[in-house]
Amino acid sequence: METVEEFLFPFPPYPIQTQFMKELYKCLENAQLGIFESPTGTGKSMSIICGALKWLLDYEELQKNQLITIISELDEQIKQCTNSSDNWFSDNHEAQNDPVDKINEKESIEERLLLEDLEHSESSEDEDKEEIYENVKIFFCSRTHSQLSQFIGELRKSPYSKNVSVITLSSRQNYCINKNVKKLKHLSLINECCLQLQRKKTTVRDEKDLKRKKITNNCPFLPGNQDLLIGESLTEIQDIEEIVQKGESFNTCAYYASRKTVPYSQLILVPYNTILHKNTRISSGINLKGNILIIDEAHNLLEATENIHSVTITGRNLLHCYSQLSQYQKRFQTLFSAKNVLKLTQLSFCLRKLITVLGATTKSNPDDVTNTKASPKLYKIEEFEVMTEIDTVNIFELLKFIQNSQLSHKLQRFIEQYDTNLKIHNYNTKTSGIKHFLHSIKTKSTESDTVIDMRPKEEQTNNPIITIVSFLECLQSCCSDGRIFVIPGPTVGQSNIKYLLLNPAAHFHDIVRDARAIILAGGTMAPMNEFTEQLFIAAGAPAERIITYSCDHVVSEENIVCNITTHGPTGIEFEFNFRNRESIKLLDELGRALLNLCNIIPAGIIVFLPSYNFEELIYKHLEKSGIIAKLSLKKHVLREPKLASQVHEILEQYSLHVKKPKTPQNGSLLFSVVGGKLSEGLNFSDDLGRCVIVVGMPYPNIKSLELQEKIKYLNENIVFNAGQNFYENSCMKAVNQCIGRAIRHINDYATIILLDKRYTCKTKALPHWVQRTVIVHKNFGSTMSAVVKFFNKKKLIKK
Repeated sequence: METVEEFLFPFPPYPIQTQFMKELYKCLENAQLGIFESPTGTGKSMSIICGALKWLLDYEELQKNQLITIISELDEQIKQCTNSSDNWFSDNHEAQNDPVDKINEKESIEERLLLEDLEHSESSEDEDKEEIYENVKIFFCSRTHSQLSQFIGELRKSPYSKNVSVITLSSRQNYCINKNVKKLKHLSLINECCLQLQRKKTTVRDEKDLKRKKITNNCPFLPGNQDLLIGESLTEIQDIEEIVQKGESFNTCAYYASRKTVPYSQLILVPYNTILHKNTRISSGINLKGNILIIDEAHNLLEATENIHSVTITGRNLLHCYSQLSQYQKRFQTLFSAKNVLKLTQLSFCLRKLITVLGATTKSNPDDVTNTKASPKLYKIEEFEVMTEIDTVNIFELLKFIQNSQLSHKLQRFIEQYDTNLKIHNYNTKTSGIKHFLHSIKTKSTESDTVIDMRPKEEQTNNPIITIVSFLECLQSCCSDGRIFVIPGPTVGQSNIKYLLLNPAAHFHDIVRDARAIILAGGTMAPMNEFTEQLFIAAGAPAERIITYSCDHVVSEENIVCNITTHGPTGIEFEFNFRNRESIKLLDELGRALLNLCNIIPAGIIVFLPSYNFEELIYKHLEKSGIIAKLSLKKHVLREPKLASQVHEILEQYSLHVKKPKTPQNGSLLFSVVGGKLSEGLNFSDDLGRCVIVVGMPYPNIKSLELQEKIKYLNENIVFNAGQNFYENSCMKAVNQCIGRAIRHINDYATIILLDKRYTCKTKALPHWVQRTVIVHKNFGSTMSAVVKFFNKKKLIKK
């Protein structure tokens, strides 16, 4: 295939977009592994769409032409054979016909006997499915469904909107149209209920009022008119909401229709976890063999892979599961076979041992107070198995039994029928009751000091065996790939056991092996050697197969200025490290700095803080000292919530007060958290983000046992000093993501203010397009002058 110079595009592309598409096309054609960086606001999504789909359609055309050539050659050979006088094959065939027929007859009899013998054995439902030819596909994945929806919006604007078949894969939670099932809310329960409905009659309990509602026969939406919905999905680009609406209109299941559409689709959109988790990949019908995988927003791919394959089980999970399983066994003991009794006993043994690890017993209550002096402990997998004696159980066979017997589904039905999920052992001693009472007083007094309780509440499904099975699966991992942490909490229920994946490449090996080409794309992918060393090479890819590409920003240098500010208005040095961050003088200085900046910066300001705890500390202090009240005279002050359900409301308020400020206010100020829900993927373009302020440097807690083990693993298994580099990079990558929230298009403009003297040594870790505009200010007055000058040029400050 010749080098491509021209690409279809909805408008004249920037030179960097053209170059991006060329490099992308070349990478796909040469079946390589590419790491692509294109700063936020440079039209990365459209470049990916036009570059990748151009290659796909060209490849399909090439395949068709090759097939036509092959068919023509075969036709010519057939003609030659027909005209030939050499009938050697026919003569010999007749001579040998009788003995061959006898052999075939004998083999057919044996085959029928063998099939009869295996008739009662376990078999896959997929064995009888007709194999169909599948074209080469592009699997595009991003972190969230909202990002996939944004991608669909870009796809509709592209020249390929009418030329390709597209489908979005998602969970039952997003696609299910059975209202009785959706009321269960938790994904695991929705999955279980869906499978139950397909097997036979069942009952579904309304989670709010706990009333059972009869559901007769199978799900009324399956199969339904699946072909009609599949046809609609293939002929028109639709997002999840539109497919669900069509499913409701056609009275058929959108979830299974979307899965059945995959073999006929050219572009499949999926969230991270669907691709990165092997079992989910298989259950979704995704086959990457010979196909293209494009992962957008891939800057946190390593962390995402680790999070997906790390599992935490709480003491509450374990006690609930043990109680349910014990009552289940007791109820049906006489009906179980000897093999089933053995496996259930083994599972109970594992649960009992895991509970013991947390310093509790099977008679403990989740609210029992634990030993507050206990410290977290670290184990390798083999050490943990020996310590808990779980090594005496064949975990592989136990998990196979749980899956084949559908124990989690049966336990769920048992819970619904007999309502055993709340029956945990009660307090048996006066001492435990007193401890619980004292703990409750302590908890209430702590919470009463909180102005706004924004902490996410622990969600507890009534089928905890699902999480425990995931943990047991982790015990089958390679010993060097992960570690197990036992982390005590204030109560037994809040204590937990965590499996932490240290080697994300272990779950990327199959992907690298099967996919024709893989593209990792993002706005800030530096340092790229992390992906090269920790992901691709560690997953078995040869170094020569890996390419990297990075382009500049389209925004003019006049439209951005990055100010590194080392001191506050009264000369106090800004260094928000762990030792200083609670200093009253430093917090007061930060308040004065924000007040001054709010007086001169128009429209929207986003202030990023290193953590939720620090955000709460700062907000409480500024509120107590009266700074928040003063800030509110100039800006409508908002805070980032911890709960995702509240984000939309906060953003609407922020946007409203930016676009329609109430006098004397001139915009909004939003306190956010680095690495939180507002630091990635959201668009603060134009007036919504005229200034991004980053307070301090968001280094992870170096005292964390998990972080220490990760650093140690990287130093020992990747390259020398990889662990220290990881620690430094994790900070600056997060900062760069925050910076990228502001500049969203070529005509956008914003000022960046980094409040910490340590940034003076980190300028090279900033994006290249930001580095050129960095100004280091030794005093706060200099910062103020630079900001005023910047906005004066934009004619936004009213004099």
